[in-house]
Amino acid sequence: MPQGKNTRKRKSGGAEAAERKRQRLEERRHQKAEALARQRKAAARARAVRSVALIALAGVAFWFFFLRSSTPDEINGHAITGFGGAGVGKHSSEPVSSEMTPPVQGTHSSTPAPCGVYGSLVADEELVHSLEHGAVGLLFDPTRATPEDIKELEAIASDADENVLSAPYEGMEPVFAIASWGERMDLDELDIAAVNEYIDVFAGKGPEAGQTCPNTVDTPYTPAESG
Repeated sequence: MPQGKNTRKRKSGGAEAAERKRQRLEERRHQKAEALARQRKAAARARAVRSVALIALAGVAFWFFFLRSSTPDEINGHAITGFGGAGVGKHSSEPVSSEMTPPVQGTHSSTPAPCGVYGSLVADEELVHSLEHGAVGLLFDPTRATPEDIKELEAIASDADENVLSAPYEGMEPVFAIASWGERMDLDELDIAAVNEYIDVFAGKGPEAGQTCPNTVDTPYTPAESG
């Protein structure tokens, strides 16, 4: 009888050991499955990031080699100056110094200025981001442009649903600067036909494909009263 009792205890202990072994194997299989799932998710995220980067690069390349290269050198006898289009996607929260006045490219704010009619200066960093989205800036020196010419530019910007803004820009060399990303047409006398053609050619053609500049601002320029 004592020998039989010892046999039952060994059998019971063997069953418990086998169960523990099964549980350990099951836990290891579960851990391997979780690790494999994490690896697959990480690989999927990496592929998604690469895809987005490639799409963005393709968009910039398409703009540079096809849209930008197909733009004219002049409109209505007015030269269009190309500056190269450097600074796509480069953002800064600090003030940026530009080599050109007004700037049409380079490092810029992460926040673009909405389009429409402005009565005061638009910050360079926000203006450049708007141009990157495909906006055309109708900029005028308020100390030299006539009130009639200013109103004509503002009417063009006001009538546009998107991608056109007008604003004063005191201190620039030309009286009028018609600007888009990487390009600018400087005028000493306003040529409305040339301005409209410039908008037709360049509006919506910024390097950031799919972005737009909605017309949401309507604060016309008001000359300061003298005396």
